Amino acid sequence: MAKRSRSPAEGEKVQTALPGSLGEALDEIGFQPLGRRIIVGKQTEQTERHPRTSTDWSVPAIEFFRFTLPRAPNGDWEHLSIAAHEVACQAMATLGQAIVVDGGAQPVSDPALPAKLPRWDDIATAVVWAASQSGLLRYRRRGRTGLGKRSSGFPRANIRAGYGCPQADLGAEAFPAFESLGLISDRSWTAAAETILWRDNPYEAGMNFTRDKRYVEALYAAISRMPEDIATKIKDIAEMPTNEAAGLVDFAKRYAHRDATRHEALVFLQDRSRRLLSDLFAKRWRMGDGWLSFEESKHALLLELDPLSIQMSMEFGTIVIPRKLGCEVKDCRMSISCGGGQNAMGSCAACCTRGDPRVKE
Repeated sequence: MAKRSRSPAEGEKVQTALPGSLGEALDEIGFQPLGRRIIVGKQTEQTERHPRTSTDWSVPAIEFFRFTLPRAPNGDWEHLSIAAHEVACQAMATLGQAIVVDGGAQPVSDPALPAKLPRWDDIATAVVWAASQSGLLRYRRRGRTGLGKRSSGFPRANIRAGYGCPQADLGAEAFPAFESLGLISDRSWTAAAETILWRDNPYEAGMNFTRDKRYVEALYAAISRMPEDIATKIKDIAEMPTNEAAGLVDFAKRYAHRDATRHEALVFLQDRSRRLLSDLFAKRWRMGDGWLSFEESKHALLLELDPLSIQMSMEFGTIVIPRKLGCEVKDCRMSISCGGGQNAMGSCAACCTRGDPRVKE
């Protein structure tokens, strides 16, 4: 997995705006678009604790996070604005070992497993990310020499390929966590590991999960089985650019002292809409279960840079956002008519379920 890093600014979730852009001017005054209203200032996030019954994987996972997380001089765990460490800090909090603080997690004086643990798949993903980030998991490219053979510049593979997962070199410190989570068995990847590795998406493996039948079925299940609260959130996200563009132009002039065009406002808000949709998938959707209820989402980690979730949100948005705006599909993979406006994806181009080459009709 490539190194995942994010801006170190406190509470910041968006990428740095381009110099001289509307986004830069609004960022300087702490602008945050929230769908139906505009506010100024930083927004606080409350970290929730998610109880669940103890399982055999909890202690090895905790010990692995303890081993891989950087420590500050005061004893706190630091994430260093690296997503793999941020998720590990989240995991330690949900496992009753810490509380999330600015810059990382603070160990609690009396650690204890909660009554209900966070989701297994999220903890497994967090462990894989932590192992990859710390250099304890190194994938081998397909076609390289076999298990136990070393070629110049490449690590020795001690995990056999299987279930679409590539050969890998796994550090001894990671074995207890990987085995207890059911990701490896007898030095081979398990079936359960495949969709977890989709969430790491190592380029060495060539894991083109978007053409996998399970992915395609999950995409159309997400479209056809939307809970009412999710549908409402998505409608708000879809309509936000058009609804807030005029207000944002006026807002920029009043508070950021910058003249902005409607086009600039739309581009800015469309980008924010994409990120809102991505965040919604990161928290409320999972490959195995589809849309999570609000209560179920309390036991999920927020993995904002999950490649599987991001890809799903993009394909979902391309299909669903135009429909939420009342667009008429003229050609299943070409253009649509949406009354002259632009949707949250910034385009009038959309796919529909018919004609997708990945699906047998």
